[in-house]
Amino acid sequence: MKNIFKITFLASALVLFTACETLELDLLVDPNEITGESADANFILNDIQVTFARNIFSGYNGPASSITRMQYLFGSYNGAVDETTLTGEWQQSYQMFGNVDLLDGINQADIDAGGEGIPKLLGVAQIFEAYAYMLLVDFVNDVPFTEANQPEEFPNPSTDPGEFVYDQQLELLDVAIANLNSTSAIEPTTDLYFGEFDAANWIAVANTLKLRAYTNLRLTEPARAAAGINAVLSSGQYINTIDEDFQFMYSSIDNPDSRHPFFINGYGAGGAASYMSNQMLDFLNAGDDQPPFIETGETDPRTRYYLYRQDPAAPSGSNLPCAGDARYDYCYVGNLYWGRDHTDDAGIPNDVFKRTTFGVYPGGGAFDKDDFIQARANENTLGGAGVLPIFLSSHTHFLLAENALTIGTSGNPRTLLADGIRLSLDKVDDFASGVDTGGFGMSQGDKDAYVSRVMQEYDAANSEGKLAIIAREAFIASWGNGVEVYNTYRRTGYPDVQDPITAAGPFPRGFRYPNTETENNPNIQQRQLTDQVFWDNNPGGFID
Repeated sequence: MKNIFKITFLASALVLFTACETLELDLLVDPNEITGESADANFILNDIQVTFARNIFSGYNGPASSITRMQYLFGSYNGAVDETTLTGEWQQSYQMFGNVDLLDGINQADIDAGGEGIPKLLGVAQIFEAYAYMLLVDFVNDVPFTEANQPEEFPNPSTDPGEFVYDQQLELLDVAIANLNSTSAIEPTTDLYFGEFDAANWIAVANTLKLRAYTNLRLTEPARAAAGINAVLSSGQYINTIDEDFQFMYSSIDNPDSRHPFFINGYGAGGAASYMSNQMLDFLNAGDDQPPFIETGETDPRTRYYLYRQDPAAPSGSNLPCAGDARYDYCYVGNLYWGRDHTDDAGIPNDVFKRTTFGVYPGGGAFDKDDFIQARANENTLGGAGVLPIFLSSHTHFLLAENALTIGTSGNPRTLLADGIRLSLDKVDDFASGVDTGGFGMSQGDKDAYVSRVMQEYDAANSEGKLAIIAREAFIASWGNGVEVYNTYRRTGYPDVQDPITAAGPFPRGFRYPNTETENNPNIQQRQLTDQVFWDNNPGGFID
């Protein structure tokens, strides 16, 4: 993995579209002014791979995780989602689209010269382009597409309807699949998501992105969504097993720093920089002092993998400013898990070496085996060599369970739910194989018992309750990926989550455009947090 990252960061330094070259993007950078004569196609693709994970997906992930209670949110929604929140993601997306155009030009130039082109490299790049455009639509709805990255002709590009942009990306995914099915012998030299390039893995990603899109479309076009989902299932080429999981791999290298953000956040010399969400602790049944909102029984087997406790004493006194305040549902959940309630904006104690922090999965930190030592001093870690779980086989099964339950697509929702949980449990368990679990690791019996408890709960629920359980289990299994949780929450209204402790304002049904765009492009008018994206036709105030 070390060699992979050295190659990648060298590529990022050499490629023509890099984050440091553009401080503000008004879609004025013209990719057509850049020639591919001396550009290395693999370097360009490497940059696209890194840009998508580190600068695009991760940027959406942070605020999406906090507003959905997966991670703790301090203060109001408007403080978490303002006109600067997506500035980097917007800029990096359109820069990346320019790099995809550059690869397309290299491919076509080689074909025109009598060569076979670079269709497999282009196919991978087109998958990233489709995903990035879908993310833009999922968060802000209407975005520049037909007029984008053409500054001479369209200096102030207009936006296209989100539904149109979505449809264009579904078509692009078919083009990408065709390119990946090419007989060309030229393949990417570096694959930062699967370790070694295999076109079948990327075809599975492309088809799974279709599943993802059609799941969102099930609210507005249920018949089309069902047909699209069943067509992907009939192909058999989608993310279905753990070895097909679409994830970006971090390393333990700290110069340049390619460690997982969770590790950087929780294991630095300055202590843990953030709190864990008490709502997430509740979903894991981690505590012992508060009655849980859910009824799955014992602590989730993944808890010691997800979370690491630094202190052997319970918070009290000045370390627990919420104590006795009737507004709080939890305040302290118990069992030495130091977290915070949703939107708690009370003063921050000096507890950075006491509060619970991120564990071994997915951030490459420490496994919690009751060491109770400061995270920065724990040597039993993966050093930040974690993963960004962008789309996993467990995610696929939860989506399919939701669709089978709601619009009758192929498969049994109960079976799909159980399979999704097992895939998540196995993945987390396998991930920690390189660290000492001190006898606290999950056993097969633990896994079976957890699945059995959830299935009993599922069997006793009505249809709406079943949907809530699917959403909750997807939430838990998505630890490290708030993007899919945000979509699920807007789409279903589930899982049931804690109300804001403070006056947080309206829940963001979409994000705001970057002010770098609204202030410089008269064709882009600012959105409000209550504005919904095209596929979200649920009522206003549907979620909080």
